[in-house]
Order: sequence, then structure tokens, then C-alpha cells
Amino acid sequence: MTGGQSALLASQVVVVAVGLLGATLVIAAVASERGAPRNRRAWLPAVAVVAILLGSSVAAAFPAATIASAVWFGAFPLLAATYPDGRFVPRWFIAPVVVLIACMAAVFATGGAIRDEPWWILVGPSGLLFVLGQVYRYRYRSDTRQRESVRWALLGILTSAELFVLVLILEGGTIGVRGPGFEAAANLAVVPALLGFVIGLVRPRLWNVDPPLQALLAFTMATPVLAAAYWAASSVGAPGTAAAGWIGAAAVAVLAVPVIRAATGVAARVVYRGRVDPAAAVDALGRAVAVEPDAVRVPEAILRSVVHSLFLDGAALRGAEVSAQVGVIEGRFEEFPVVHLGEVLARLRIPPRPGESELTARDRMVAEALALHAGPALHGVRALARLTESHALLVAAREEERRRLRRDLHDDLSPSLAGIALSAAALARRLARTGGDPQLASIADELHRDIRSVIARAREISHDLRPAVLDEQGLVAAIRSRVTAPRPDELEIRIDADDERMALPAAVDVAALRIVQEAVSNVRRHAAATTCTVSLQLDADHLDVTVHDDGIGIPELVSDGLGIPSIRERARELGGIAEIGRDPAGGSRVHVRLPLEWGAT
Repeated sequence: MTGGQSALLASQVVVVAVGLLGATLVIAAVASERGAPRNRRAWLPAVAVVAILLGSSVAAAFPAATIASAVWFGAFPLLAATYPDGRFVPRWFIAPVVVLIACMAAVFATGGAIRDEPWWILVGPSGLLFVLGQVYRYRYRSDTRQRESVRWALLGILTSAELFVLVLILEGGTIGVRGPGFEAAANLAVVPALLGFVIGLVRPRLWNVDPPLQALLAFTMATPVLAAAYWAASSVGAPGTAAAGWIGAAAVAVLAVPVIRAATGVAARVVYRGRVDPAAAVDALGRAVAVEPDAVRVPEAILRSVVHSLFLDGAALRGAEVSAQVGVIEGRFEEFPVVHLGEVLARLRIPPRPGESELTARDRMVAEALALHAGPALHGVRALARLTESHALLVAAREEERRRLRRDLHDDLSPSLAGIALSAAALARRLARTGGDPQLASIADELHRDIRSVIARAREISHDLRPAVLDEQGLVAAIRSRVTAPRPDELEIRIDADDERMALPAAVDVAALRIVQEAVSNVRRHAAATTCTVSLQLDADHLDVTVHDDGIGIPELVSDGLGIPSIRERARELGGIAEIGRDPAGGSRVHVRLPLEWGAT
């Protein structure tokens, strides 16, 4: 026995072994899932795959047996119409499947004579119908697992097809002409297709099929283009000469990079359905975080980047100190820990992409990369939040102490000094009437004047510590007195707030008053508005302050002279947020949210 004959015998053994083992695995897999609601029809593609496996085994062992090819081609329509879940998609595919199976049975019954009929020419192109049906099923009617099964089958078919093409090229166009070694290679070329069908049905998540499939698709698309470029370029001048070969090689060298890049992009689009790779997703995340001006909104910026990269309807971050969500999460989702320095800061919740039943391997790779790189950003947000919280506590304590001091000056010290001043004045008058010591009378009168001066200074200190109107009448009255006083302009100020006095922390009512004053002052100086509305909305844990006007709006490039940094700083030092910009309805809008409590986290 020659080496070629040994190789042929070994290839036959391999194909028979793969066929028998594959058929056993498929039957066992279908039997183990029998009765499951979603797998009641799984026996249809399983029967087709088993028929193809056994037919390939018979064809390898007995090349002259015509029944093998008849079984193979008879099972193909059923496989193409029902793979991988057993449904006929669309349903009317049942009719062409029955017709084609009958045609293949007629071929076997007539010994192939029926293929001489004129209408037989229509049988071959009918296979394109099933290919289009698989494309429709894959895009619109399959879930994530079913798409993975189809990709395994596609990987196997493409691999086998390219191996067959390679054998044909080496053989010169006919299998077996150059000896049994090439026939053995042709036998082995069918193995990838058989394995693809089996793995797709039995265990589509055995490995991640996407990277090899993308590489093979890119190779399949790029190779013919580069080969055609070589042939066209080498045809210039004297074909067959060394110079023509160098010209062809130069053309391939010039076109290789753009052709391979384009083929890789198309293959990625086909395999991953437009999903970005992890590196591109991380780059987009970095840019989204870098351009976010408000650190409080960094978690939302992270989620928007996740949603954009994975084409999701929504995503969420949930943790002890982080809670944010963008869009809507309905049904199932997967969680990915966001870790920094070994500490889990939050968990990234990601639902399947619309049209998918679960996340794909590519989705998980992207999600894991995004969660990994989101850790430092969330750590920075948390550190800044804690610093802001500590600062807010200090500011709140300072303002509460100022309120207490103002109250003590106003309620205790000032009345006491006023009483002493009256006593000194009475003493001076009594000494003057009774003719007492003139020097003592002068001292009493000077004491009275000094005490009155101290009272005036105490009032000034009290006023500087905190606007008295806040404690005496509340925030709404303070805003009315400060911003609605008559002015030379014709700006109408409207206050939209409950007249009932708000119970607010000292730091909050002072900040709100200063913010409103600054915002209204900007409207008067720059907005050219006729109406300005100040709205106050008190909720359980925060105060919303909104100033809106009907003027020309805030320009895109805002200078620091407009007082906007002051508004942002007053909100930020209490852990609040400030949104300043144009209102879609016209004019400008300043919205500030101030928390009422600190130290809860």
C-alpha cells in the first residue's frame, strides 16, 4: 500500500468516525431535551444533520454508492429550512422542502435519468431560496443562541468550501486525477462542515465562534480581490515573464492593506452585527467621561457610552454609593462588577440588545472592558463626592452658626446694649438736672454714645452674617424683597412658589437667595427680556430653584463675567447641581438642585 493509499484510507476512517460520533451526539442531545416546549421541533434539523453525517460516512467508505449523495442532497433542503431550532421560516418553506426531497428520491429511483428532464434546471437554483430564508431567519426570527448555532454551521461550510477550492486548484480541476492523496484531502475537506453542523446543534457555546468566523470571512472576501488584482496587473506587458510577476506582486502589495482592512470591517459587520470592538468602546468611554463638565453626572456619561457602544435600550449602575440609570431595562439583564483597587464600587447592569435574548460573547467582552475602565472614573467620582459632602457639612455648620450668632446678636445682645444705653442716657440727664459732677455727667453721656455705636456695629455684623429677612420672613419673602424692588428697567419678575414659609437649612436658603439674585441680575443686564420667572419647588430631600426668562438666551461661549461660575460654585459647595443654558422654548434657563441633608452616604 502506497503512502497516498494509506492517506486515503485514513481519511475515510476519519470521515466515518466523525459521521458516526456526530450522529450519536446529535441524537443524544435531541433525546435529552425531548419534551421541552422550545425544543419540540428540534428533531427536524437533527434528522437532517444525522442523514448528512451518515450519508457522508457512507460516501467516504463506499465512494461508488449513489445512495449517499441522494441522502445528502435530499436532507439539505430540510436542514436549510429548519436549522437550528426546527421551525420552518417562513412556514411556506414546507412545500419546496417536500418537492425537493421528492426530486432527490426520484433521482435515486430513476438512476439519475430524471435529471435529463428540461425542468430539472430549476432544481439547482432553488437552493438559493433556502439561503435567503436562512438570512431572513438569522436577522429577524432567531435569538442569540440560535444565531450562534448558525455561525458554527457557516464557519464549517466556509472552511470546507475553501479547502475544496484549494484541492481543486492543486488537482487542476478534477478530484483524484493526481492520485489518492488528493482524494484523501477532498475527503477531509468535508469534516469542518460536519463538525460545524454538530457543534451548532449540540453545543454552540463550546468556544467563541465569532473570531475565527470573522477571520475566515475576511480571508474569503480579500483573497479573490487580491488574486484578481495580481492577475490583472501581471497581464500587463508580457504575461508569464518575471517582470509581469513583479508587477502583479507590486499591485498586491499596494492593495493588500486597504483590501484586508475593508474585508475585515465587512466581516465584523456581518458577524458582530455592528457591535464595536472592546478597544473602540473603551476609547469612546474615555472621551465621554473627559468631556463631562459635571462630575456628579459622570455615572450617567458612563452609561450613555455603554448604551451607545452596545446598541442597548438602557443600562444601570447600582452600588452602595452609586445609583444611576439611562434608558429602560426590561426583563433579564447581566451584571458586571466595576472594581477599583480590589473594591467593588458598583455593578453594571446590561440587558440584551434589542432583538437578542441574551448577551453575546462579544457583548460580554465589551461590557467587561467598559466595567474595568469605568472603575477609576467611579472612584474619582466617589472621592469627589465625599470631599464635596465634607465641604457641604462645613458650609452647613458655618451657616447654622452664623444664623445662631445673628439671632443672638439680634435677640440678646442688641436689646441688652439698648437697655444699658438708655440707663446711661438717663444717668447723664439726671446729673445735668441735679447739678451733679459735670465731669461725671460728661462721662455718662460719652458712655451712652459709645453704647449706641456698639449697637449699630452689632447690627452691621448681624446683617453681614446673614440677611435678616431670611430668618424673619423666609426665603420666598427674601426673594420678593431683593429682586422685585422697583428698577429703571421694565422687567417683570414673577415668583412661582408656595407662600407658606419653607423650613430650610441655613446654608440652603442663603445659597438659594444668592443664586436667584445673581441669575436675575444676569437677566437684567444681558437677556433683553420682558419677563423673568423664579420658581421654587421643595421636595423631601432637595430644593429646586429655576430662573427662566424670555430674552435672547445665553450665548454658546459664555464669559466668566456673567456670574455663571458663582452660581455653579454655590451649588457645588453644597453637593448640588446647576444646569445653565438655553431653554428649548426660548430664552435662558438656570436650574439648581440643592440637597437638604448631608452625610447620609
